[in-house]
Amino acid sequence: MENSAVAKVIFTVAYEIPESTRSQYLSLVSQLKPQLNANGTTYSVYEVEHKRNQFQEVYVYPNEEAYEAAEDVENPQADAIVEQIYALAKDHKVTYSTAIEAV
Repeated sequence: MENSAVAKVIFTVAYEIPESTRSQYLSLVSQLKPQLNANGTTYSVYEVEHKRNQFQEVYVYPNEEAYEAAEDVENPQADAIVEQIYALAKDHKVTYSTAIEAV
């Protein structure tokens, strides 16, 4: 893409959690959110409509450089929370996808 420096990047993570861990999950996400909303990046979590306990984390990066740089940022506290969240995923099944703004 020619305008990759200005194209936004959306990174999503999807999983289902057991009902028994829902409150723990929501607490962890609440702790994580302020840590990941920085440097122009927006982090949100959505519950899939009509599918209780199926969630999608959505990271919106202002450009490809910010997306690539995010991997290099050290944040042990955020990393520990992410590990706890993904450990709650049903059958430890977590799927990822990345999309680059086309226009």
